[in-house]
Amino acid sequence: MDNLIDPSAKIGSNVTIGHGTRVYGNVEIGDNCSIGDFCVIGHPGPGENGPLVLGADATVRSHAVLYEGSTIGPKLETGHHVVIREGSMIGENLRVGNFSDIEGSGRIGDFVRMHAYAHVGKGSDIGDFVWLFSLTTLMNDPLPPSHLADPVTIGDMVTICVNAQLMPGVRIGRGAFIAAGAVASGEIPTGALITGPDGEVAGPVRLLMHMETRTRHPWHKHFADAYPEHARERIAQLGAEIDAEAAELDL
Repeated sequence: MDNLIDPSAKIGSNVTIGHGTRVYGNVEIGDNCSIGDFCVIGHPGPGENGPLVLGADATVRSHAVLYEGSTIGPKLETGHHVVIREGSMIGENLRVGNFSDIEGSGRIGDFVRMHAYAHVGKGSDIGDFVWLFSLTTLMNDPLPPSHLADPVTIGDMVTICVNAQLMPGVRIGRGAFIAAGAVASGEIPTGALITGPDGEVAGPVRLLMHMETRTRHPWHKHFADAYPEHARERIAQLGAEIDAEAAELDL
């Protein structure tokens, strides 16, 4: 057989499933989903888990593994070789790049963007409209290797740049910007720019500017058109709240 689909799986209309893909029974797949070759949908997890609920209009590319016990909103888009573990509560239109992993038991909001090779540690809590660029790592063990857990919390509209490291227990305020290669720990203020291996607060994000185009942060003032029209009102409202809160801080 080209693929193995458990007859007890609940599969919506207009769903395509690629060659060599396995769909377990503890699965609910919404309408108009496209699942690529050699995927595993509803992989059994440890202990008792509910079903994997995959929302409508998903695009799951080859070699992805989605565990049971997660609820994923509509319009998921994955790259190749993506893993989403059990207990993940995921909102609308998550985009996950190639070879990224989400280790479960956490929350991811709406319209989150993860580039390739991003690692989201177990229990992470990620807000709406967050960007995680390539090679970012969200840790959760404060004394590895141990059974301790202190997951990362990321507020709405945060940008995490390439190869940034988020230490266990860090709480990142809304609209903050973690620069490439930075190490973030502790409490990060709303709208703060964090740089370097010591996670220094270099100032407010509103001071960031592309010198040639004169384009400034926060990004929502010039980049909201990259999102669906129904999301733009939320972006504008969140942006205004973040701007007001950040303006009150003496960074």
